[in-house]
Amino acid sequence: MNLEDFPLAWRWTQSSHAKLPDNILCELHPYDIESAQLLAASRLTHFPAGATRHNSSVADEPVKDWLKQLAISSQRVTILWDQNTALNLPWSVFCDYWDDFCYPSSDDADLFLESGQLFLRWNHYEVFEHDPSAI
Repeated sequence: MNLEDFPLAWRWTQSSHAKLPDNILCELHPYDIESAQLLAASRLTHFPAGATRHNSSVADEPVKDWLKQLAISSQRVTILWDQNTALNLPWSVFCDYWDDFCYPSSDDADLFLESGQLFLRWNHYEVFEHDPSAI
């Protein structure tokens, strides 16, 4: 699927929201519906006990700093919003633009490592849940 055909592309391509630079947009790789559904089949309903929570309703920079401190390094990650909507991108891009991928009040999203391991969840009430055992 091309980014132009991705249902959430308006978030990153329209100046009314966040028009990301072209060098960033070319790093966003949407999943087709079948691939998103395969990933969604592994989605957990609840995070494991021991998951840490981080309030993201604070200023943007502390959240970026917290995300960058997670031991993800230079991997690509996949964000899954629902069973049909997923996007692969560099972890560094997610960290820098996280609030353009995670909208409060409307989005619940899971983030997966390249291995397919779920490691981070965004909740629409502006809280990240992180599974430290996944990394």
